[in-house]
Amino acid sequence: MEPDDDEERPTDGPDAWQLAGLPGGLLQASYLTSRFSAQYRLIVDVLLGEQEHTLTGVAATDLPDLLRRRLKTLGVDQGLLDDPAFRLKERMGSLERWGVVYRFQDKAVRDAEFVLDRDRYQLTETVAELHRAITSLGDDTAAAAAATLAPGILTANLTLLRDSAETDPAGAAAAWSVIATTHQSMVKAAAGWQARLAGALAGAPTQEKITTVQDTLRRYVDMWGAGIDTHSEAITALAARLAGLPAPVWRRIAVHTLGANADDAAIDSLVETHVNTLSTLRRWFDGPDCQARRLRRQMRDTIGPLLRGQRTIAAVGGHVSRRAELVDLASRLESAPDDDAAWRLWCASTGLFAARHLPGAGNPPAGNAGAVSFWDADPVPVEARLRKQGPKATTGSAARIPDRAGAKRAARHRAAEVAARAAVTEAAVLARSGQPLSRWQDLTSDELQMLLVLLGAVAAARPDRAGRRSATTGDARWLVRSDPPADGAPAAVVRTPDGRLVHPDVVLHVTPAGSTAGSRA
Repeated sequence: MEPDDDEERPTDGPDAWQLAGLPGGLLQASYLTSRFSAQYRLIVDVLLGEQEHTLTGVAATDLPDLLRRRLKTLGVDQGLLDDPAFRLKERMGSLERWGVVYRFQDKAVRDAEFVLDRDRYQLTETVAELHRAITSLGDDTAAAAAATLAPGILTANLTLLRDSAETDPAGAAAAWSVIATTHQSMVKAAAGWQARLAGALAGAPTQEKITTVQDTLRRYVDMWGAGIDTHSEAITALAARLAGLPAPVWRRIAVHTLGANADDAAIDSLVETHVNTLSTLRRWFDGPDCQARRLRRQMRDTIGPLLRGQRTIAAVGGHVSRRAELVDLASRLESAPDDDAAWRLWCASTGLFAARHLPGAGNPPAGNAGAVSFWDADPVPVEARLRKQGPKATTGSAARIPDRAGAKRAARHRAAEVAARAAVTEAAVLARSGQPLSRWQDLTSDELQMLLVLLGAVAAARPDRAGRRSATTGDARWLVRSDPPADGAPAAVVRTPDGRLVHPDVVLHVTPAGSTAGSRA
């Protein structure tokens, strides 16, 4: 039988992928995939924590006590260290072979020290950085905290950099360090939010996914969602002005950051990094399709799937309690003046047919059911034929069928009124088709709702090269196309009964879906 995995198939000759110089596996990460990965991670955790207290590593004689202290902090039984499967000396030897730790020895001063274990261990730089990244997986608290009010922080420090770039290189370098740190934290937080939303919106909705989407939306709104509109224009203008600074100015700032002994290659590389960061900020905040606004649209578009997912979970796994309604009905039945009133109340509340006595000895005919009170009627045995055939075994018509003719007439009347209002609204909106949004004045509440639906449909569509957007509404009834506003045109202000609607002055073309005009549009 041939192996299923391609890695198990023998290959002839050298691997072309390795010869190409592409990065491959990381030997230092072997401690994470070993059979004893829990033991190795505990040791690496302790060594990484001790780096904050000592620069000379951890002595082999002190390591067992540190491991016990770590297990006690985690609330784990310290007797695990006495398990025969835990052999500390062998574990440290494996870590040394993988390049996870450095091993060196203390200098022996007295003769008695020559027989002691004088080994000391220190994590390598690569593993220290790797393990810090591993322990921070799934925890974006630091990045989110640094991203708090990021647009405002960027605006303030870009202004400081502009004012001090030519006169105060030290102040400019300090402002730039804040800008670079805030930008990286902002990008990291946004990437984490997008990845979390993509994972939560994939597949069938679950309560855990719904909670993840809600938490991500809340973090976005609380962190810096509102600052995009306030600071985007200022950040764009400042970044464009700073990008035009002469090269000697940037070199002075770079020299102040790197030191007077920095070579030209390092200075040129840092200057290029500064310019690229400014370009990235402009791409983040400049234009209607910038990264910041795209992120906001992604957050907005998750609200619909979030609501649908909540409805699905409620329909599949949840239930709605009607205990309060049943208790209220029981109270009204108890307070009824007589049996007939209680029966009418029961039929009106439940919509059930009136009870019928089963045919049998001592009971009136089925067609005259109800002549004897239910409470006074004699018990009747249920025949085997009735158990097998059910309602087919009885004859006669049901008594006291609720009359719903009036409710049906009222429902038809309301439906006709709604259809008439919808026709008037659609005719008014179609009459404004082809006009700029600034000319859509004196809208009614119904016309405003339809306009918001149309704007929402085209906002979610991709623009073509000319900036036009075309979409079909969610009910598949209307084709909408928006032409971009003219360069420099002010925003349209549409007055409505509920307030003012401020929107770019686009030109909306609305046609019924399936019509000839709509097909040409």
